[in-house]
Amino acid sequence: MVDDMEKLYVNEIRPDDEVSTVGLFYSRAEAENVVAQLRSIPERRNNRYEIVPANKKFLMTRHSQRSREGKNP
Repeated sequence: MVDDMEKLYVNEIRPDDEVSTVGLFYSRAEAENVVAQLRSIPERRNNRYEIVPANKKFLMTRHSQRSREGKNP
């Protein structure tokens, strides 16, 4: 069943704390592979990556935005 598939977002966090979503993936292995590929790109070496369940994607990005603005989550 499609509903049983794991759904994960990969978020990229830049050194200035700007967050962008790389994409939606259907397995942890696939998401980790994409993160490894991104980390191998010299321009993205200083970025951080997080793999989060799809239902928490907006929670994580809102938390990051509040942190940048100096607000409590």
